[in-house]
Amino acid sequence: MTISPAVDLPFRVGSSPLIFAYVAISHDATTQHTMGLESPHEQEDVMTTPLSHLSHRTDLESILGILRNRKTRRFGCGMEIPEGPLRFQSQLPAIPLSKEELHYLLFAGVGQTGMHLGDMQYAPRRGGEDGQGMAIMSFQGRTVPSPCAAQATRMFVTDDTGLYFVSRVPDPDSMEMPLLVKLREGRLEIPREMPYMLSFNQWYVNRPGTLYFIPVTDIVSVYVNLLLALFSSECGYFIVDPDNGHAACGLDGFRRSRGGHLHDDMAKRRTMTLRDIDAAINDTALQEQAVVCQNMFLMEQALGLGGGIHSVGSGRHLLGWEPRIFEGLGFHFAPSPVSGVRSNPVGVPNVWEGPCPPFLPSMEEAVLRMVTSKFGEMGTYSSTGARPWTDARTSSSIGKHEERAVDATIAFCTYVMRTYGRFPAHTDAFKTVVAFQAHHLDLDFYDTFYPNESVPQAHRDHLMAWHQGKHAEEPGLSSLQEGIRP
Repeated sequence: MTISPAVDLPFRVGSSPLIFAYVAISHDATTQHTMGLESPHEQEDVMTTPLSHLSHRTDLESILGILRNRKTRRFGCGMEIPEGPLRFQSQLPAIPLSKEELHYLLFAGVGQTGMHLGDMQYAPRRGGEDGQGMAIMSFQGRTVPSPCAAQATRMFVTDDTGLYFVSRVPDPDSMEMPLLVKLREGRLEIPREMPYMLSFNQWYVNRPGTLYFIPVTDIVSVYVNLLLALFSSECGYFIVDPDNGHAACGLDGFRRSRGGHLHDDMAKRRTMTLRDIDAAINDTALQEQAVVCQNMFLMEQALGLGGGIHSVGSGRHLLGWEPRIFEGLGFHFAPSPVSGVRSNPVGVPNVWEGPCPPFLPSMEEAVLRMVTSKFGEMGTYSSTGARPWTDARTSSSIGKHEERAVDATIAFCTYVMRTYGRFPAHTDAFKTVVAFQAHHLDLDFYDTFYPNESVPQAHRDHLMAWHQGKHAEEPGLSSLQEGIRP
């Protein structure tokens, strides 16, 4: 079914029904007020000459309007600030978000958009270096960029009806609904105390009526794929482990000083410590979570909703580290047989299992599966795989990962697993660091404490446009039963 608001609003971008009501460009009084302008003449003064010549001026200014009005509006229907200068108690009931609102938000964060362009250097350059274009893991695109197109970040979402894993999010203009996996009944209740929830978030985060989104990233997939590039002849990185007598992390046989291809000469500046590479890949992979949340934040602004991005506090607890305290998302924490090494969140059994033990027999198997997913019979670069280019023959000339790069990756991953009883050694296999919330605003709070222009018109019009002005409760995620599989 096609998703559309209850009341049509006058502005559309391209063919999408995304509503930019408060940012669409016109020279009427509403737009002037929204932009803080007093007259059409003042508005023209703001517009630069280059902007006036753009054919898609309205689209550009729509985006500018969203950015100018982007603010974390935390006070929602049914909430309370009990003490202090902003003391206020909402007189409105908590109003759950509709499935249409959910669909737009999910699409902004993890929606499927067909194929990305794959515009990389695949052919060897002068000197024989290949550019490592085959680091791209998939040609399937989403609404956010992803390191090596790994799309390693997935979404969990909870409302008053339950906790869900987001399996698939089609375009809102399609006839398809998001596919959700219901993990349990009722809202995921996070203890409102440190370290599980930061103190300054406790008054408003994950309250009744809110939609609470938790992105989680599979670090292992990004790690293994990047190793295949880092251990190529072109990159030639060498890793040592200062925590284990500067051991070569299984890479002794690949040293250049011993006839191999990895630069073990410190002067070449391609030698890293195990802790350094763990931290670097962790940071690379987790960038995706921030972009996911920011996309949803901008969509939230366009829809006229409140909420925003915040730290999750103890991410390991949120994943499910101590289920006796609270279940969290239900991740399995695999214990390490090595004394002093902490357990590793490796996935949610039967829902989202990580490419590492215990869900795979070994890290060698994890590496080989990664290579197969790219160059196997049905892989990304196979003759049967979907590709973005008009010439179907284009991918036939793309080289595979070198055999010695694969062998070095296996040797390194096996060393880490044998030495630490887990992979990665010093960062977790899965991590969550930020969360995103969406809710309906209580405008009385903002009208009491703030100037009128602090709340854009789209937010003031939201209930009428999307809910026929009703303050009654509506079904939340439970209304997507058609999209939920056991």
